[in-house]
Amino acid sequence: MTQLLGAVNDVLMAGVGATAFALLLYLLFYSRQSRVARAFSGLLACVLVVYAMDLLLIDIHDLTRATLLLRLQWLGIAFAPTFYLEFVHAVRQMVFADGFPRWLKPLGYVCSALIALLALYTDWIAHDGMVTARAVHLQPGPLFFPFALLFAGIIVWGLREMRVARRRCHTRAARRRMTYLSVGFIAPALAVFPYLLAIGWPATLSGGILWGLLVIGNLAIAAMLVMLAYGVAFIGAFTPDRVIKHRLVRFLLRGPLTAMMALLLFRFGLVVERFLGLGMYTFSLTLMAVTVIVMQLAVELAKPVIDIALYREGREEVAQIQDLSQRLLTVADVRQFLESLLAVVCELLRSDGGFLAVLEEGELRREIWCGLHIATEELAAFPVLQASQAERQERFIIWNQYWVAPIYDKSGATLLGVLGLRQPEVALPLPTETAALLDEVLLQASAALDDRRLQQFVLGAFASLLPELDEIQRRRGMLRYGAPVTLGFSLGESPELPQWVHDALAHYWGGPRLTENPLLNLQVVQQAAAQHGGNSTKGLRQVLAEAIERLRPDGERKLTAPEWLLYNILEMKFLRGQKVREVAMRLAVSESDFYRKQRIAIENLAQILVEMEQQVQVEEVQTEGVLMPGSTSTAGEGNEK
Repeated sequence: MTQLLGAVNDVLMAGVGATAFALLLYLLFYSRQSRVARAFSGLLACVLVVYAMDLLLIDIHDLTRATLLLRLQWLGIAFAPTFYLEFVHAVRQMVFADGFPRWLKPLGYVCSALIALLALYTDWIAHDGMVTARAVHLQPGPLFFPFALLFAGIIVWGLREMRVARRRCHTRAARRRMTYLSVGFIAPALAVFPYLLAIGWPATLSGGILWGLLVIGNLAIAAMLVMLAYGVAFIGAFTPDRVIKHRLVRFLLRGPLTAMMALLLFRFGLVVERFLGLGMYTFSLTLMAVTVIVMQLAVELAKPVIDIALYREGREEVAQIQDLSQRLLTVADVRQFLESLLAVVCELLRSDGGFLAVLEEGELRREIWCGLHIATEELAAFPVLQASQAERQERFIIWNQYWVAPIYDKSGATLLGVLGLRQPEVALPLPTETAALLDEVLLQASAALDDRRLQQFVLGAFASLLPELDEIQRRRGMLRYGAPVTLGFSLGESPELPQWVHDALAHYWGGPRLTENPLLNLQVVQQAAAQHGGNSTKGLRQVLAEAIERLRPDGERKLTAPEWLLYNILEMKFLRGQKVREVAMRLAVSESDFYRKQRIAIENLAQILVEMEQQVQVEEVQTEGVLMPGSTSTAGEGNEK
């Protein structure tokens, strides 16, 4: 029984180590912007160090080497209290908006480094490895028990702080996730603290009880680590909760669970090899490889069940979104389909070449061709738009040895494009069967072009919504745990702001990049739009002009003065609409230097817009404070503080 439990515990240790490593990678990849996640990643690194040394201790009979590995474990043990302090500090700052003294963090790292050095090179912390019931451990030194008291005190204090933080949460979801953090809070401590070093093992108890407790402990540690990581994953995340849950669950199933199952069956394979007298690793490695492959397939097949479990609310909407993502056709998909249709028509009418052109903004643009290459400029002469100059026969317009078939939308009123063939071998009129097949192909081409046009319209609408969706998700992330919202936080802080400013300036006097610009959502723009009868485009144009004026230096305007360069570039190119070469010549700069200075000018203009937006927000908050019923000067002072 002792050997069996020991083998199971070895697999579980590897599984806990794999889980800690997987969660560490997940948080560093998806949540590295969160301070709580970074602190928890430090705790996971401590767990990983301790379990890696435990795995290396398996089947080591040299006590000297085992002692060295046990001392190396203290690299994880010594830094765990400091990362716990950092973790609690980050949670407090998130919920309470306050923190610890600044000197506490560097002091913690210095103390942890000192403890690690003492454990590695002296006997003050631990000394002399020994074996108890097949478990190798060190013996306590004179400074171990003070360290243990400090460790326990930090854990108890941290649990109290987590309970206080949970009471400060305002929403049910935030309280539930803070409960996960509180329950899983002790998992890293249980994983790294050297209990055998502290209390030893009573000689009256059997080794089976020891290994049974270790198995139960590792199972509990793995479960609590996952629970803690689940709660941490939502902190500071700007993506919807359903996306976080789905991504984390699938990652855990494909990663740690697959690794644990593969290791468990690998161990089982070793037993079978010894029992059947097979060669070493012949069956076990095969079984492990099969397990990895089967687990990936099982996770994919279980996706509908996982979705049902995760998406208890809004399940139908999620299913529609997933179905839409699978059905949408990319530009490459449409091209491949149209290429196939064109090849069918060329074969059907025995033509040595053809093309398909799409009508966009009143001009034919070559999309695909087969057997010939025709320039886009040549399409302007095609008679589809000038039907009076061409001869019509049945479904085609005959023009310069080309048979051109117009492609209309479903209503038959809007021209979508043309399909052209070079002098087919068949003669008109077409046989009934051939004509029917041609009509079917043209109908399919019409449906493909019509769907592509509709999809481009839908995707364009989504693109204009993305900045607003990002804004909503960011606000959700800030408000999830009751954290105070920064006054200056707005759409204007997006890293894409300079590009939006450039787009608005490029279409300053009219165009989609102005009328569909995300800057229209700024409060300063909405305020300016109220002065123009609610016209947001005019409001944005006014705000841009005011922002450019703020760049204007004092004194008389000079074209070649360095301090006037940024203002002159924006005013002359965008407000007056002058050409780049003309502006560069008047400002006495090269075109390459002009573009560099233009980028700097737009970045400065973007910063001015942020300042204007923050000023409007401050004014609104002050106005609300003045108009609030029953407000007093004391209350105002409290809000100011």
